[in-house]
Amino acid sequence: MMSGWLEREYATVAAVPDYPAIEAGWADRMVRALAQHPPTVVPYGEGERRAIDLYRPAGVSDPPVLIWIHGGYWQRRHRREFAWIAAPWLARGVAVALPGYPLCPEVTLSALVNDVRSAVALLWREASAVGLSRRWAVGGHSAGGHLAAMLAAADWSERGVADLRFRAVLPSSGLFDLAPLLGTTHNRALGLDLAEATRLSPILLSPPAGTRLLAAVGGAESGEFRRQSRDFAAAWGERGAVAASLELPGRNHFTAQDAWAEPASPLFAAAQAFLTCD
Repeated sequence: MMSGWLEREYATVAAVPDYPAIEAGWADRMVRALAQHPPTVVPYGEGERRAIDLYRPAGVSDPPVLIWIHGGYWQRRHRREFAWIAAPWLARGVAVALPGYPLCPEVTLSALVNDVRSAVALLWREASAVGLSRRWAVGGHSAGGHLAAMLAAADWSERGVADLRFRAVLPSSGLFDLAPLLGTTHNRALGLDLAEATRLSPILLSPPAGTRLLAAVGGAESGEFRRQSRDFAAAWGERGAVAASLELPGRNHFTAQDAWAEPASPLFAAAQAFLTCD
């Protein structure tokens, strides 16, 4: 049964009248970023989407790494569209890795999560070969925030990289409690039932002890998106993480994402501090 209230709470585009202009701005920034910083493509499986776009800062040996995962409700978008995220990080000596992934309903959400974990495990194993340090943080926006949290909660020993660690996990406008989506049209492509939504909800998982979490969200986002970030930080804080939530005043679901490329934003500053401070 569809819930009209939940549909409105999770209808990100409908809530932002100037979304077309925001999207057009992203497209322009993507073109400029790719012209200035063409990525190295690192395949991790079959198909064009199973690849990582890796951006490395010029002249920096063994840079820290920001893993950043795009959103789109797990059913839209492409990693290349967010090349513009990388530019200000490169200027600060930080490498940026944008994992791609197949979309729902072509694959299940469970398979999608598995793909992103495979991508990150491969990059960790190959870090020295491609000139990267192992000082890593992981972030992402919206559905990418969910995937960042799923990476943070992974048992990496199952993939032969038991030493994989993130200095911090920084999801923005993330989806951590998937049960509410069962009552929305988003679930038509996801095909989740309650059992699968429960299994894939980071809010119900446990982080490695001492995980540093900052869950950011726009102050102008819906009540549900703001609740998701607050509740997620609280839940992981109770399970041993050093966790906090961060509200970005006046930002909607899409301008909250812009904060990732704005060095003056508190989200950018926090991520930079986690990556570069000993």
